Amino acid sequence: MILAAALLAGAGGCSVPDAGGGGDFTPDLAPATARQQVRERAERVAAIAAISLDAPKEERLTCPGQISDFPDKELYRMQGTYHLPIAAAEEKATYALLTDHWQAAGLHPRTGDDPWVKGPWAGPADLKIDLRDGHTVALSRSTDTTVRMIVWTRCLHETD
Repeated sequence: MILAAALLAGAGGCSVPDAGGGGDFTPDLAPATARQQVRERAERVAAIAAISLDAPKEERLTCPGQISDFPDKELYRMQGTYHLPIAAAEEKATYALLTDHWQAAGLHPRTGDDPWVKGPWAGPADLKIDLRDGHTVALSRSTDTTVRMIVWTRCLHETD
């Protein structure tokens, strides 16, 4: 249980603050590494919920306007979008399982009734968690049989 909590909490990841915080430093990270980290976070969520990931898609997004010593073209966020085969009738139990897991790890998941539960897309999430390593996970119903999960990083500085 402790190992699983440490894995999902992002132990061992970057702990440097986001570049949007008034001049804070942005972690240097190669896009391939960021893509791998996003996929690993998604796989951990799926493993906790005992479900599979479908339709994985990771992409690099821009981070324009961040306060940083780096030019905008060198700043990016990595985002992964996945479909989880969760029927509407099973959604509440799955969210409860994930929420209990994250709370046991000392994290504070938020639900859709929290006004701060917004993702990088135009719409609210049903469940959102900010991991300690700068990754965010958001889940929302997309069809009667599918929940969409989006995992994204904070603003990063591209390295080779």
